Amino acid sequence: MSRAAGFVVALGLLMFGCGESIAPDEPVATRLDGPAGPESGQPQLQVAGDSAVWLSWVAPTDSGHALRYAALADEAWSPTRTVATGADWFVNWADLPSVVPLPEGRAAAHFLQNNHRKMDDRVLLAYDVRVTQRSAAGDWSAPATLHNDSTQTEHGFVSMVPWGDNRLLAVWLDGRKMTNDGGMTLRGAVLGPDGTVARRNMIDGRTCECCATSTVRVGDEALVAYRDRSETEVRDIRLVRFDGTEWSEPRRLHADGWKIGGCPVNGPALAAEEDRVVAAWFTAAEGRPRVRAAVSSDAGHEFSSPVDVGAKTPEGRVDAVFLDDGTAVVSWLESTERGGAVRGRPVFSDGTTGPVRTLVRLSSASRAAGFPKMVHRSGRVYLAWVQPGGEDAEAQVQVARTPVDRIL
Repeated sequence: MSRAAGFVVALGLLMFGCGESIAPDEPVATRLDGPAGPESGQPQLQVAGDSAVWLSWVAPTDSGHALRYAALADEAWSPTRTVATGADWFVNWADLPSVVPLPEGRAAAHFLQNNHRKMDDRVLLAYDVRVTQRSAAGDWSAPATLHNDSTQTEHGFVSMVPWGDNRLLAVWLDGRKMTNDGGMTLRGAVLGPDGTVARRNMIDGRTCECCATSTVRVGDEALVAYRDRSETEVRDIRLVRFDGTEWSEPRRLHADGWKIGGCPVNGPALAAEEDRVVAAWFTAAEGRPRVRAAVSSDAGHEFSSPVDVGAKTPEGRVDAVFLDDGTAVVSWLESTERGGAVRGRPVFSDGTTGPVRTLVRLSSASRAAGFPKMVHRSGRVYLAWVQPGGEDAEAQVQVARTPVDRIL
């Protein structure tokens, strides 16, 4: 073999080795110094146009809690801003407030406010959804209540997306029927920039009680994923569409057949890019815990057969993003011998999958870790999660990022 040929072979082996050099348990994301302080929780991530990644979280105050957010543009965080504070908020590991960027420099946010009372020496679990909007000038409006009932029941698990004419579409779980032995319902509404709430509709009259909803824009419509609850306690994922006027009839995403006698606190995740949609969800049907994904090329009207992206010891708590080339990445939380890990796996447009990657490691995959969140911006994937506290440290929201080629 000539010297030149030997160099080419060696170079090829080196390049091949680079593609295979990431061990399954090697974290590919690098932690960043974040703005959230000790005892922070309930993180959410959003992308504000092409300019920045927004991180929101709930922080303790001397008299209650505050919803705060900061923007990361390139390498620097903006000053932390406070949306709202309250002494009577409902703060829970699974029901996350949010701050959502809107067009023209505006934003919207929601938080949860207790409305419970004692009954027979029991405190009822009851809270309202409160929504506030920020003008382009930076002023936050007085909060509006998303729903129009006054029942002391649960209202939460909100997902919001920008809508036409400077409006906002919101979807939530609504427990008003539970006062009469009814079930949890799925409802939607459209909010104007002045806080008026219109087009309140019941979308589904019986859903799982505490699994997060997920809403995305697909062209001029919205697509919503949520966990259903049948009369026989089958709790599979359903989809529903909104065209601006009417909601479609709910349809099942896939017949997993997961029959469970209580809420698994494990909602689905959607991501959309033009007509491409990916759905990710957790199921333990037939006693097999799995994270599954399905893709669509027609704005979510039809989905591929699901593929199992995580099937060892997943806890679920999924999220999903699209990369620039149309590849989707699905993430989930997993229990390991060393604690917890956020895993990620590419899902290609034909439904095939890439390698499983460890995005970050956690001290635990318990409830204290919350629901890890993920966004993509400018060739990087960003993550936010709660690092559970221990003897030497308090729980705290953490942030990390990785170039997309470390996941592929």
